[in-house]
Amino acid sequence: MRVDVLRTGGVAALAATVILVATSATASAAVSSETAAPGTGSAYGASASVSLLPGVLGDKGLTVDTGKLAPSVTTGPVSASIVDLPAKGLLTAKAVTSTAKHSVDTGAVTATAAIVDATLPVLAPLAGSTPKARVISAKCASTADGVTGSSEIAGLDLGRIGKLPVAAPPNLALGIPGVLQVIVNEQIHHSDGSLTVNALHIKLLGGTLTNALGSGDIVLASATCGEATTPPTIPPTAPVTPVPAGPGQVTVVPAGAPQTGDGSLATVIAD
Repeated sequence: MRVDVLRTGGVAALAATVILVATSATASAAVSSETAAPGTGSAYGASASVSLLPGVLGDKGLTVDTGKLAPSVTTGPVSASIVDLPAKGLLTAKAVTSTAKHSVDTGAVTATAAIVDATLPVLAPLAGSTPKARVISAKCASTADGVTGSSEIAGLDLGRIGKLPVAAPPNLALGIPGVLQVIVNEQIHHSDGSLTVNALHIKLLGGTLTNALGSGDIVLASATCGEATTPPTIPPTAPVTPVPAGPGQVTVVPAGAPQTGDGSLATVIAD
């Protein structure tokens, strides 16, 4: 699906075309994402590695590399959280959380990441106001039936950048050519069978066009799951065969057995 809209005012200085396109599920190979071996998974709330042009967030240019914020992994720590995230003015959030778990009993892997009450000041020059979202979350799960993933973005308004549909298919992209691309519900299938889900992937495309922000990537709510492992096999319990009483052996007859009649215990000594 492709929708071309010529905008006027604000970002119109670009005479830019806003593009809305669903990319393939295996696209975005350039995205920084992790593979996962069977039985492993990981998640993180947000990451940013960008170089901003002067005037975007202050008079001077700004380079930011946050690393992975609130990271978790199945080998531990299996959960993480941050309260009141500032993120150098690129992103603010009331809470950022993640979890990653592997069940030894079932072999299943699950990973989740969520951001609550987020704002994106870095996109304000293009959106016309600061974009906000109530919830940005991603999750994945692997079972014997395969690996699946999904994301949720509630209440996000990107203003002049573009409008998100109510239900975004995997790898839905919108933005301004040469300046910005926003990928929603990004799903990356790796060659080892693992899956990475990024709820929101913001790509600053650099360039010298009017209203360019800079270059780099911002990923919000990311979860990766490897394939499920095979549950351990529990060997069947062998039936217990009673040993016949031999000479001199003592056998205790349970209460109520026919040998006692009155419910008492009887002791039989074999000859």
